[in-house]
Amino acid sequence: MAGRAPSAYGMAPQSSYGGVSSYGVRSRTGRTALATRNEPSRPMTAVRAAGYTSFANKVQAAESAAAAESKSTESIEEKCREMEQRVMDMLKESLFAAERRSFKEALDKAKEAGRRERAVVKYREQQGVVESMNIDLTFTVLFNLAQQYMANDMANEALNTYQIIVKNKMFPNSGRLKVNIGNIYFKKKDYNKAIKYYRMALDQDKDDVLMTQVLNNDSLRQLARRQRADAERAILTAAKTISPAIASDFAAGYEWCVETIKQSVHASLATELEMSKAGELLRHGDLEGAAEVLKVFHTQESKIAGAAANNLCMLKLLQGGEKLQEAEQYSEQSLALDHYNANALVNAGNIAYLRGDYDKAYTSYREALSNDAGCVQALYNLGLVCRQQGNVEQALECFYKLHNILLNNVQVLCQLAAIYESLEDTAQAIELYSQANSLAPSDPAILARLAAIYDAEGDKTQAFQSNYDSYRYYPSNLKVIEWMGAYYIDAQFSEKAVNYFEKASIMQPNEIKWQLMMASSHRRAGNYQKALELYKNIHKRFPANIECK
Repeated sequence: MAGRAPSAYGMAPQSSYGGVSSYGVRSRTGRTALATRNEPSRPMTAVRAAGYTSFANKVQAAESAAAAESKSTESIEEKCREMEQRVMDMLKESLFAAERRSFKEALDKAKEAGRRERAVVKYREQQGVVESMNIDLTFTVLFNLAQQYMANDMANEALNTYQIIVKNKMFPNSGRLKVNIGNIYFKKKDYNKAIKYYRMALDQDKDDVLMTQVLNNDSLRQLARRQRADAERAILTAAKTISPAIASDFAAGYEWCVETIKQSVHASLATELEMSKAGELLRHGDLEGAAEVLKVFHTQESKIAGAAANNLCMLKLLQGGEKLQEAEQYSEQSLALDHYNANALVNAGNIAYLRGDYDKAYTSYREALSNDAGCVQALYNLGLVCRQQGNVEQALECFYKLHNILLNNVQVLCQLAAIYESLEDTAQAIELYSQANSLAPSDPAILARLAAIYDAEGDKTQAFQSNYDSYRYYPSNLKVIEWMGAYYIDAQFSEKAVNYFEKASIMQPNEIKWQLMMASSHRRAGNYQKALELYKNIHKRFPANIECK
């Protein structure tokens, strides 16, 4: 009823602390403990779904913790990268100092780089990020430190540093640095330990060419090679010296030397001696004998046969004429054995050049240069071909390249001068011919070319001096003799012109021109009686000549 005071049975019993007693606590099914057991259980309801709120909070907490941890790791890595960058900067300064040969400064900076690198490692260990340690940086720092120790002649410290690197299994291929350790022991003249470490390094990589060369280049092997080279040189020199004296002719004497060598401990020199014999026969002008010697090698192993075929090709080229076909056959054989032989390609180009096939010659020379960029014969002949084809710019390029390779080469300078002369650049041509003349002052052809240019320029004084010097070195040049005679006639010294024309008439006694010019010089000089006698003799020998009448 409304307004009635509640019964004692309708109130929850109070505890001594003023709270609700256990009798009034609801059960998990939403009923009081005083409810009857026969009533069905009713689930307890709420505004929010039971259990979901508490799980979501756990997920959010876990994600927040992971994000915080990731952020912390990133900041650690960022700091590590900054510290490593400072290590790299110090390494660069060390290397730059070493390049300036400031070795003390380089060593100090290498040590500082080592201290900074150890600080990075220690920081990573403290933060628990050792798995991302930069092993390459550690190796670089140690290797540079060892190098700087060596540059400062601190061999023991360098050895200790290299030992640290070699013993650390985390460094890949660190065993190869045993070569450096071996070099240090070699420098300290502890050869046994040096060999030991070289062999240990070779065991790391049995195909290492450098190690093989080091082991094959010890002092004993060097001495053996020098002795062998001295013996070979002495044998070849002795053969060349005694061959003309021990037999009736040079070839027979050389043959005896070859047979003797074959029966000695230096039998391997017999082949080289035979090839040398062909060269000596060439020097003596015996082309057929040299060809016969080379034909013996024509049937041997490919390398020797290729060289023999190439030399035979060159011999046939020298003989020219009908031998050009044989030269082409030998050239083809040489190229078949070794198509990348630059000398064989040059010979093939020479054959095409002599036949006037400049395009084929150009192709051969270009291929020879692609196989051997240092083949000066191919480059020189390529310049000649370009001149024949009218490609002046490329010809200049070829000869200037040769000029850079063969400094102060007279033939190259003359080719350049001839090209500028054809381009009517006489100043440049004179300069180049003058350079060539300073290198070969007794070359009459260079002096004659200079004289021709000076004469074309109207400088008779310089032309006379150049022609006069050319005549002194080669008095049989008829063009120079004719120019000298004409110069003295123009200069009103006809009696001097007589001497030049007289020499020309001796060289060409059947050429009436010289005798007429000699008689004319006598007449100009006032020796009329001598001139009349000469005219009579000329008319007697050449009665049909109108000028003499």
